Amino acid sequence: MMRSSFVIAATLLGAATFAQPAAAQDFTTATFGGTNIWIGGGVQFLTLPDIKFTGKGGVANLRRQTNSSGDWLDFGGAGAGGFETALGFWGGYRVTGGVNGFWANGDDDDRSSCSGSAAYCVVIDPTGAFTATGPSLVTRTDREYDYWGGKAELKFAGGQPTNVKPNVYRNDYFIVGFDVRGIDQDNRLRGKSGTVNVFRYDETLDTTYVGGYVGIGGEYSFGFIPGLKSVGGFYDRLGIRTYASLRAGLYSAETDYAGRFSSSLGGPFNSRLSQSNNELAFIGSLSLEARKQLGQRTSLSLWTDYEYISSVPEMRYATGSRPTRISEDSLFASRTMLRLNIGLGSQQLYPPQ
Repeated sequence: MMRSSFVIAATLLGAATFAQPAAAQDFTTATFGGTNIWIGGGVQFLTLPDIKFTGKGGVANLRRQTNSSGDWLDFGGAGAGGFETALGFWGGYRVTGGVNGFWANGDDDDRSSCSGSAAYCVVIDPTGAFTATGPSLVTRTDREYDYWGGKAELKFAGGQPTNVKPNVYRNDYFIVGFDVRGIDQDNRLRGKSGTVNVFRYDETLDTTYVGGYVGIGGEYSFGFIPGLKSVGGFYDRLGIRTYASLRAGLYSAETDYAGRFSSSLGGPFNSRLSQSNNELAFIGSLSLEARKQLGQRTSLSLWTDYEYISSVPEMRYATGSRPTRISEDSLFASRTMLRLNIGLGSQQLYPPQ
């Protein structure tokens, strides 16, 4: 989990190294002629795959229980920071380069139970060498995750910067970027039958995504959409501008799994299992920003990222003759933050209001 700290540190180091004190002109989310930096914090929501370790019904007709359910209630704090600086004209395009990173942490506690004389409760260790059955079982599951990432991207904009709001949407720039992100999970399960400790299971499930993406971005407006003019008018009266960007890319998703199981039933038993795999993942994101200018070099943004990841690990634990394996599922995430944007240099970032 030290990788998340590395990403944030590298982002801050990059900002300090490459930031150029120069005049600036804000253009949607890109800065032309100078540099801006930003820092923000907020909340992250994730829909991680369910954890299904224990079972009901006996070994021959095992039905897996949901020990931890991934849903939108799994949320935690998030922080981010970055910078963007002008790189000049490349082939007739105004170009900026930026680096940013984020980190989010969340945890979830769940309790699952199995009881009844008609159906046995089953526990099988990940190696398949140990099986315990009984009439009752209560399992407590603690899941903790870190979701982190860092990216470097270029924005290519044609034409001159403008402060004129579009009727509905105006595409202002194209995006090309490189991205590294990860989801690191620590999962702990404890099972009891009455007052007897039946088993203890700990696992780490870490996935790192490395890839590239393309995208578009620009300003949009509610004010000219039928039925939403009042919303646009309200934003206009508050001096709020609204922006959007869309990104899509392909990534190598490398997953490492390590599980440790122990039980004292019938004598001490301990097992360990490690696996890894690599999948191709698609990641798509939509970013929405509502920005309020505070001064000639500062603004405040409410920023939301909606993300879809096509491949996240889901463990399929040993059942009878089938060994434990790493499967895959999809994930949705939403991250909302309040961000402070600051223009560097001796001149203003924004034109006078």
